[in-house]
Amino acid sequence: MVLLAANGHMELSLTTSLLKKQLPLLLLLSGLASDLSALQHYEANLDSVSWSVTASRVQCELRQDIPNFGRAVFAHSSGGELSFVIKVDQPPVKDSVALLYSSPPFWKPNIVPRELSRSPLIKGKTPIYFTRDVALRMIYELDQGMQPSLHFRDWADSSEDVAVAVSTVHFRDYWPEFMSCQAKLLPYGYDDVKNTSMLFDSGSARLKRDAKQLLDRVAMYVKNDRTVKRLKITGHTDSIGFKYLNQLLSNRRARAVSKYLISKGIPKKKLKILARGEKKPHVSNASITGRKFNRRVQVQVIR
Repeated sequence: MVLLAANGHMELSLTTSLLKKQLPLLLLLSGLASDLSALQHYEANLDSVSWSVTASRVQCELRQDIPNFGRAVFAHSSGGELSFVIKVDQPPVKDSVALLYSSPPFWKPNIVPRELSRSPLIKGKTPIYFTRDVALRMIYELDQGMQPSLHFRDWADSSEDVAVAVSTVHFRDYWPEFMSCQAKLLPYGYDDVKNTSMLFDSGSARLKRDAKQLLDRVAMYVKNDRTVKRLKITGHTDSIGFKYLNQLLSNRRARAVSKYLISKGIPKKKLKILARGEKKPHVSNASITGRKFNRRVQVQVIR
């Protein structure tokens, strides 16, 4: 009798522990089940699931349209990491919280949904954002035939539950193309090239080897990013010598950079040249080191 009582107590404790762990999910599911008419559910129909891949050397996107809601997007930018976002047609008007679950499709009815993560739901066109680790987890779930689904209260008066599901249908048909794109991404991104500076010897407008390497990187990025509108090239000098001659020297330096970028395939119409002479020092000209860093050209990549 003592043994039976002990076992019974153990079973009760285990059951209580499991209930505590599953309580948030059970409450959510019971709430949805008790009032299905109040549930807003967004998911592509089985026969209309639409995946697509957009590929370049600076950006890879794998997206699925979610009718009447928006687009689910796995994205990977050069120099960055994989992420997952949802871009919505109707932005939320207030901040809240979204729960991410791995949910079974209707043909796997015996699998219980499980929570993967939680995320702030932020006002704006891209209210939901998950970083690399969660995005990878979602991809693994899709590859196993599960469907990541987001659950949150509606954005009007929070009186209804909203579920947004990413369908697993056709996922494996497009995933290899997305992986191939990721493998070809440049090892540097926009943040790495958007402000690039190169130094010059005193009185010289000749490009050094390291300056050419920096410009090669800028040129490669710009040729692969169609969103780049123009490059602003600004020449500078230190304060040694006559101001008039320094103004001319800064112009020669900027034009040397421009000429090199054109030789690497950048259209001349995208380049804007400015010469500041000694008027905009980066640091003080009072020291040799300061003057070294003021003899420069800055290339600003503008999207």
